[in-house]
Amino acid sequence: MSDTLAALTGELASLGGRPLTADTTRSPLTWSAQSLTVQPEHDHDKVTGIHGPTGRQHASVSIVLTVRDFGLLGEISSMITGHSRLSVYSVGWTVDADNPGWAQVRANAIQAALRTGQDYAAALGGAVTAVQHVADAGLLGASGPSPRATLATNSSAAGHAEGSAVALDPVPQQLSATIEARFSATIGPLPAR
Repeated sequence: MSDTLAALTGELASLGGRPLTADTTRSPLTWSAQSLTVQPEHDHDKVTGIHGPTGRQHASVSIVLTVRDFGLLGEISSMITGHSRLSVYSVGWTVDADNPGWAQVRANAIQAALRTGQDYAAALGGAVTAVQHVADAGLLGASGPSPRATLATNSSAAGHAEGSAVALDPVPQQLSATIEARFSATIGPLPAR
């Protein structure tokens, strides 16, 4: 396992990749080891008929690659394809928290909430007079979804066979935001029952 890991990180470094640290978060290519698993190997003994441990161990380590430079995707796909002891669990795409698209979807959510508040006030013969609070869903006491990007995954990449290409085609992301808002409103005279 250590030789495969060393070869992989060496190839990533040759593409300009760096280990993930606080300082390399925005680098074009980073990697990090997420977990190490060691399990005893078991086998069927043809002489005794017993299924038991062989005394050898199987070790695996999960590596997460983060690619910000999409121009590297072809080389990374080829590199992964060339390693027989490397398998791909999943490929996913996300949007950074500081992406300017978030400001737009939050503004749209606030405008939608204001229109809804105005609809409620108008139905009661009044009008919205002030915005009291605006927050991400759940911060004003109710629970609900928070702003998110739809995580797109490429399941066809999972468990690729040796020599087969790994699909690393970027998938467009859909941003959405849910907010909570509280308004003050005037209310017209309520109709008599």
